[in-house]
Amino acid sequence: MNDARLALDIETACPDGPPSDFRNTDEFELVAVGLGASQNDETEVTVALREGDWSVEHTAALLRDVVEWCETSGGTVLTYNGRNFDEHHLRVWADQVADAGLWTDAPERIESLFSNHVDLAPLAAEAFPHAVRQNREIPALWKACEEADVDQPSVWYDDYGLSRAYLDGLGIDDPHVTGMHVGEGLGAAYVEGVAAGLDETRTHAELERLLVDYAAGDIEPLFSLHDSLRRVLAEA
Repeated sequence: MNDARLALDIETACPDGPPSDFRNTDEFELVAVGLGASQNDETEVTVALREGDWSVEHTAALLRDVVEWCETSGGTVLTYNGRNFDEHHLRVWADQVADAGLWTDAPERIESLFSNHVDLAPLAAEAFPHAVRQNREIPALWKACEEADVDQPSVWYDDYGLSRAYLDGLGIDDPHVTGMHVGEGLGAAYVEGVAAGLDETRTHAELERLLVDYAAGDIEPLFSLHDSLRRVLAEA
């Protein structure tokens, strides 16, 4: 399986509080994007980070970084539930930055990027129907990886120089990072630290390292999950 593939997973924050509608882009801000390129059994993984405050100018800059990296690498884009989340929100942000006159061809570039998109979530539901969550249409990513015997690494807070008091202040008491932690605390703390010029502080540096590791952590599993799903569905 040596076809060129890309993997993409966005990390978002909700500075105004937990979202009431996961399709409403106005309730989310783009913080980081995990990216991967795989071909001929070689995989490259990187993370693009927001480099300023919540203003649309920084959304535009991050979108451009993502699109240009993907265009350079090329290939089918893999996501997990991307049609309902990653692709959906990236398209809306692209329209917003175009409307602001910051990058007028952003919608067309995003359209081209997702013209060859494979959302692994419905494939996982087809391959592992018993794993689909109650009242949902797809399995959780961790469950799909478990069913496919794909390792999905965890990011543990003990591996980073973030004090217990700091994490308590963000309402975090779990041992490992979750998407909810990023969305409701870590993502906003990172961006606000960048905006406040805290880049050189140890806490900010450790928070950035954690976010990069977390965003990168789901990228290689997407390639492995894709391989597994193709095998399972081909044998069905």
